Amino acid sequence: MEGVTLITIPWWVFEIATVAMLLGFGALAIESAVKMKERSARRILWGIVGALALFGWGVIFYGSFIEPKRLQVVEREVVLSEKVEHQVRVAVISDYHAGPYKNARSMERVVQKVNGLKVDMVWSPGDFIFNNTEQVEMLEPLSRYEAPIYASTGNHDHEFADVEAVVDRLEAFGVSVLRNESTLVEGQDGGRLNIVGIDDIWFSPNPPAALAKVDPDAPVVVIVHNPDFILDPYAKEADLVISGHTHGGQIRLPWIGPVPPLPTKLGRAYDRGVFGFGEEGTLFITQGVGETGPRARLFARPTIDVLTIRY
Repeated sequence: MEGVTLITIPWWVFEIATVAMLLGFGALAIESAVKMKERSARRILWGIVGALALFGWGVIFYGSFIEPKRLQVVEREVVLSEKVEHQVRVAVISDYHAGPYKNARSMERVVQKVNGLKVDMVWSPGDFIFNNTEQVEMLEPLSRYEAPIYASTGNHDHEFADVEAVVDRLEAFGVSVLRNESTLVEGQDGGRLNIVGIDDIWFSPNPPAALAKVDPDAPVVVIVHNPDFILDPYAKEADLVISGHTHGGQIRLPWIGPVPPLPTKLGRAYDRGVFGFGEEGTLFITQGVGETGPRARLFARPTIDVLTIRY
């Protein structure tokens, strides 16, 4: 089914399991209440059933209609060199998934929030649309980013849309989509960075072409949708890999982490955040701002990550 991911089934299972649990508790409570003669005991049992029902449906309602709108900003620091001479402040926003859940108004909120953060650049590692090409028009607010935006394509941009048409419209909105290519940027303090964009690794990646023209005297940042790129031998040429794709699990539980299996080889241990990979450099995974499968997030709020990168 178009636009449906592995996240869909676990959320349905979670809802069904919650209802089944409540019905089970209800049946047990009724059976116990029948056996009890005292009215106060029956009231206590029915109170427990009611509380459980309210809690279960409250979780479902919150995850479906409230948390997906609770956009947050998370500040992080990434150090790429022992001898720090420069720094740059970057907003990382992935998985916009413009479509039935996230419309142009949602995109406007993201842009306004980012503009208020006064960042130097915006990096977006793909999945701009949900499940068709026309949805790219909802991304017109991206033209109002006050900082330059560099991006790569994601699997949804290839699988469910005409990727060339999506890229053309994004470029018209001022987004620099780097498709297996690089650009050298200079920060306000004179520091230089190679920004490399690689197409989604499930479709048309070409790391050799993307890295062919990087400046060897400047750090290399690779923007690529799927964090599994860190397993590619060419990842050794990157100082920092910026990815999305996982949505942070989208549905999480405290002390457990992601409920659904993540669509990566890295697995659930690499769901969001900063990870060191030795010679392969540093991997950063953002949990993104959009949803696929169900319109649901739980303990995984839509997130704008702001990285202060020192190098």
